[in-house]
Amino acid sequence: MSGIAGIYNRDGRPVDAALLRRMTAVISHRGPDGVEHWVHGAVGLGHRMLHTTPESLLEQQPLSDETGALCLTLDGRVDNREELRKGLEAKGLWLRSDTDAELVLRAYQCWGEECPAQILGDFAFAIWDGHKRQLFCARDIMGIKPFYYYCDGRTFLFASELHQLLECPAVPGEPNEGFIAECLSGADPSLDQTLFANIFQLPRAHAMVVRADEVRKTRYWDVVGLAEIRYPNDQDYADHFLEIFWEAVRCRLRSQRRVDVLLSGGLDSSSVVCVAQWLSARGAAEHAGLESVSLAFPGRECDETHYIEQVVRKCGLESCTVAERRPGASAYRERIRLYRDLPDSAVDEAFSPALERVRETDGRVVLTGYGGDEWLTGSLYHTADLLRHFYVGKAIRQSYLDSRNLSNGHRASPSFLFLRYGFWPLLPQRARRGIRQVVKGERDGGVPAWIRPEFAQHSRLAERLRRADRNGEHFASIAHREDLGPRLDFPWYSLVDRYVSRFGLEYRHPLLDRRVMEYCLALPQEQLRYGKEAKLVLRNAMKGLLPEAVRTRHTKAHYGTHTYAEALEDLGGDDLFGSLEIAARGWVDGARVREMYQQAAARFRRSDPAYRINLYPLWMIASIELWHRIVFSSPGDTLPKDTNLYANLHA
Repeated sequence: MSGIAGIYNRDGRPVDAALLRRMTAVISHRGPDGVEHWVHGAVGLGHRMLHTTPESLLEQQPLSDETGALCLTLDGRVDNREELRKGLEAKGLWLRSDTDAELVLRAYQCWGEECPAQILGDFAFAIWDGHKRQLFCARDIMGIKPFYYYCDGRTFLFASELHQLLECPAVPGEPNEGFIAECLSGADPSLDQTLFANIFQLPRAHAMVVRADEVRKTRYWDVVGLAEIRYPNDQDYADHFLEIFWEAVRCRLRSQRRVDVLLSGGLDSSSVVCVAQWLSARGAAEHAGLESVSLAFPGRECDETHYIEQVVRKCGLESCTVAERRPGASAYRERIRLYRDLPDSAVDEAFSPALERVRETDGRVVLTGYGGDEWLTGSLYHTADLLRHFYVGKAIRQSYLDSRNLSNGHRASPSFLFLRYGFWPLLPQRARRGIRQVVKGERDGGVPAWIRPEFAQHSRLAERLRRADRNGEHFASIAHREDLGPRLDFPWYSLVDRYVSRFGLEYRHPLLDRRVMEYCLALPQEQLRYGKEAKLVLRNAMKGLLPEAVRTRHTKAHYGTHTYAEALEDLGGDDLFGSLEIAARGWVDGARVREMYQQAAARFRRSDPAYRINLYPLWMIASIELWHRIVFSSPGDTLPKDTNLYANLHA
């Protein structure tokens, strides 16, 4: 992990070197191991270094080729290093060093604008090509590494964090009301936009070419065209999965320091821990030790200490468990003042004590189990596929099994699941819209009742929320693959990267490896969800590696909901929702929002699970409200830009 920044004056003006230095200075937390700049006429690149691999100790960025015509700044990690090296050498290109930056630069020399498709890993980079007089930019397929940019007729700026771009006085600070409307509605916002009208994100799996007279974006990878895999039996699927999973974990264990693993006790993170330990015990991984770190929720239903202890005993692993800590309202406000963006999520903030422990014990790399729920659970819409083929009895049985096996945080009756995931998708879109308007009070287009009609119309919210009919395709497969669509990108992964960077750490996600994802997306649905079993292929693959109590468990802890509910209390609760500036601005109906919060708070106090209804929209409303107050009501209310800023944010 590191931080990048850059300026390309498309009109030929010399780069403002002081601006470039400011853009890297405000992200000192992303690169405590050094900062470098490369300025050449109208182009300037900046880089903050964080050493997380043995090779990075020898790395210097920005990195130029022998001629000086090409120059790279990279925030990222290459996971298919040997494959890439062999491919480059086969093309007659030889490496000057063994660094990831050298691999990426040579990949561009070899494959040009097609190079991102050749690279496996998490990355965001920019390469100035003096031969073509163009800046080439790319972002990994999941958008794990962030890439923000501003572009007008004269200037192109890019950065790892949004607030870096606001160091330039020429960047307008106008709100993006369309994007804000999406956030306030509780929908997943557009993947290429931000809270500011003139600041954008390069979408995941996209590359971009910027020239004096052209800006062109292209998608270099997609799930379209993945053929379904068919094997004779379950064990063949499991064996193939485990082979891919081993490599996904192994390549992420590359570190010159100890590697930590976030262990929750769930199936996904426990699988990562056990495979990492299996590889380490056999000398198949390059690191200086392996430990697990876990978060405890004493006295709560979501506490998984029992399962964590079984995994630790099975692996014989060094481990540490720390208790959760509520960050308080001031922490969220400080994040907004710094980032000029949404705060870190309440769920992420809950993990701060664990990450503080990693940082304080000289760790840099943390493995996670993120991705398992996205690619391995299959889809509840399998019921609709059964109904469409008139397997009514099987559809009813599937709804019953799904009801039994949904975790405590998401309980639902068989009849609800049958209607929601079986009958409902088969209705025409027009009929679904009409029913939503009657039952949920939504206006035409799915616009929630708490959004002001004038604001919804002005922001064209209905158009932004609209989705096309599935037109008779396999509902389960489409729903599964839509997880890779634009609405997964924001704000989850890039905001998680921003969050962990506060601690000078790097998250690595084996289950978000492209090879794992492509394999899971090509599996038949029955390998993901069959009868009462979810994540069937993972459970089968982990026989003998996981403790049986963990491998066969069907419960899942949901610490996120109570964390969000408590965060809303800390942010002011009824006082906050009773005096919304964004209601006065005409974005939301303040009375409806306050009533919605009061209902949720009352349910939370009496432990009624229904408090979860509209909890996420309430969080987004609170986040936008605080952002509006800090950025627009008190524009001078900023944190000092000094290199020790983040030391204060850990408290």
